[in-house]
Amino acid sequence: MNKITQAFCFVSAFMVFSGCGSSYTSGNLLVPKETITKEEVSEKPKDFEAFNPKVDILFVIDNSGSMMDAQENVSRNAFMFADAISKVSILNYHIGVVTTDMDSCSMHCGRLTGLPRYLDKSTPDFVEVLSNRMEVGINGSGTEALFGPVQAALGPGLENTFNNGFYRQDAFLAVIFITDAMDQSRISGEELMQFLKTKKVDPKRVLAYGVIRKLKEKDICFKDVEPLDGQIEDFLAKVVNADANQNNVLSLCDTNFGSKLAGFAADIVKRATGSVKLSRVPNPKTIKVFYGSQEIPNDPKKGWVFQASTNSILLGDEIDWEDQGLNVGLKIDFEVIDLEKD
Repeated sequence: MNKITQAFCFVSAFMVFSGCGSSYTSGNLLVPKETITKEEVSEKPKDFEAFNPKVDILFVIDNSGSMMDAQENVSRNAFMFADAISKVSILNYHIGVVTTDMDSCSMHCGRLTGLPRYLDKSTPDFVEVLSNRMEVGINGSGTEALFGPVQAALGPGLENTFNNGFYRQDAFLAVIFITDAMDQSRISGEELMQFLKTKKVDPKRVLAYGVIRKLKEKDICFKDVEPLDGQIEDFLAKVVNADANQNNVLSLCDTNFGSKLAGFAADIVKRATGSVKLSRVPNPKTIKVFYGSQEIPNDPKKGWVFQASTNSILLGDEIDWEDQGLNVGLKIDFEVIDLEKD
């Protein structure tokens, strides 16, 4: 190596830390053997979000003497509700049933009916079991309680004992009332609402629906059967999933209400699985969404889209979910945008 080359290597190594085709020592400076021909750019930090949506669905079914036809209607159409819930493979659901009978509470009040205590994705013959579970009989008390059984089922006395495993803190909670009567609980709708707020920090995770005899229909269907006072309607109008048209309510007078229950199931699915709020800001071009081994496409209906205004992934309602077994959630991979630099 001649002196000119040596001088060039020394200056380059000292000033910009590059090297030449061979290495040599000049004082305490070791010139690297390999020459750096391009500037190295640090890679954006990568991240991922895991999403395993859960919902606990509690049916409160009137088991008084006037409810035979209504129970049969629900049971006959249970497959539609079951299909709407179970076809979205990503949704981890629990379904339990309680009755409106709160007499002799030392025996059954708030206890989930049947065995297993609740249904989930692993329940064999899911549709048949759900259909049978809906027919709770008509030998219950004529003093129908709707709010009380919810509080009892989710209260400390049963949550970790008889009903153990049904309620999950990190799941949505959906309550579905089916009755032709007014509520005769020892607690009011407002008290139930306050109780549910103690169960869920985020009130948006509490949903409620009703298949009821509306106050304005008291002289049209089930005439002279049960008095009404509108308490249930008031409660259903105040929950987070109520809207101006109160689409969380079906009329028990509607002969097709059993099939329309599937609409409640679809709404539960949409609210529980429709969006994933990311904790960090992604580079949208780097987002990839996986359900187990299945990659979900970037498509507004059959896949996902990124909503920058809420920093969320919105999932379409026509995704063809592959069967990935139990306890498989969504994984969202992306590169993180450093807002302080970008």
